[in-house]
Amino acid sequence: MNLKFANGSLIKAFIDTWRRKYREYVKDCLTSGFIPRTFLPLQLLARLIATLWVFVQLGRITLIGRENLKIPGRIIYCPNHRSMLDALVMYACQKRFPRYMTAYEEMQGFWGLKAIILGAFGCFPVDRTHGKTVLEPGIKVLMSGQPLVIFPEGKISPDGSYLPFKKGAAIIANAAFERLGMKEKVGIVPINISYHCPDPETATARYPEIGFRWRCGVTVTVGKPIWLHELASRQPDDVTACLRAAMKKQTCPAPDRQQAEGQAA
Repeated sequence: MNLKFANGSLIKAFIDTWRRKYREYVKDCLTSGFIPRTFLPLQLLARLIATLWVFVQLGRITLIGRENLKIPGRIIYCPNHRSMLDALVMYACQKRFPRYMTAYEEMQGFWGLKAIILGAFGCFPVDRTHGKTVLEPGIKVLMSGQPLVIFPEGKISPDGSYLPFKKGAAIIANAAFERLGMKEKVGIVPINISYHCPDPETATARYPEIGFRWRCGVTVTVGKPIWLHELASRQPDDVTACLRAAMKKQTCPAPDRQQAEGQAA
């Protein structure tokens, strides 16, 4: 009886310890600026899921400038933000495993599992009401050699027009560049995502609600990096203006819906 009682106490203590650690780690994963640990098998699985998901819900990806995704170094990838599908498209296109700034509320749910899994994929939480809390972690991520994905508009533009750009990417890139003694290359890659038959009414909807309304394909244009050491001015406003101009040049006019649906078929 004593042995059984002792074993039961040990098991209970073990469960309680891991339950406490689980809760603590979930809390960390939902704290703005915390950098969760990544897990390569989950990242590989996520890329496979994203690729299949994009094909089912969007159709074919046409990738222009593929070579610019393979450039080594400290890179921030900056795509436009047209719909909830953008993150899936970026994950499916990437050759590296970048970190993603993610609204912390998007990481909530499923008893904390969502936070841990998304963190293992490469996401880290952002409280958009306190944006400065992510600058320092973003700088450290970039300095470590891990690329970042940042949507400079900060939120979705359903009609496709460019919203005012936030300066976060420029600030993070410049701070990393300076802390590295301006001896390491730091660049920002402009990316344009152009859906062939966008549906503004469902741009901010959840994936099941979007359905197949966007399923006519998508063109992703990846520009050449904007290297900080080559710029005449590294002021955040000037870097952001340079990024915006580069992204606008890459805009791919979408075919009309009927033509796009014919191509997808």
